[in-house]
Amino acid sequence: MLLTIYFGGGIMECDSYVSPMLQTTLTCGKCGSADLRKNGSRHGQPEYKCKACRHQALFETAAARKAAQYAQVEKLLVERVSQRAIVRLTGVARPTIVKLAKKSASHAPVAPQAPPATGTRNCSQLRALYFP
Repeated sequence: MLLTIYFGGGIMECDSYVSPMLQTTLTCGKCGSADLRKNGSRHGQPEYKCKACRHQALFETAAARKAAQYAQVEKLLVERVSQRAIVRLTGVARPTIVKLAKKSASHAPVAPQAPPATGTRNCSQLRALYFP
């Protein structure tokens, strides 16, 4: 079967097409099988049933997955890992990492200031202190 794809620059024809979007393979949490089918929904989230072991479950929501990913990014930012390395490790876009870095920097606790010196010293006192 020949597939015709229309894009901004023109037309491309190919035998097979893989979507540029991220594709995830759902697997059963009980037996690990990838042979799942959709079996209704609960609270607006699709529910899946494993054909191998008949286990039925909901999968992790996008908001929960994103929150876990952002928490990992914030931990890596605290460890001073470069932004490009964080992109490679987590798959989060670089502008999002910059936004999270600015957000975490604004919430960072301010380091306490050292109290000012109580007395002043002249040059001869400093010389005597450092060069006995």
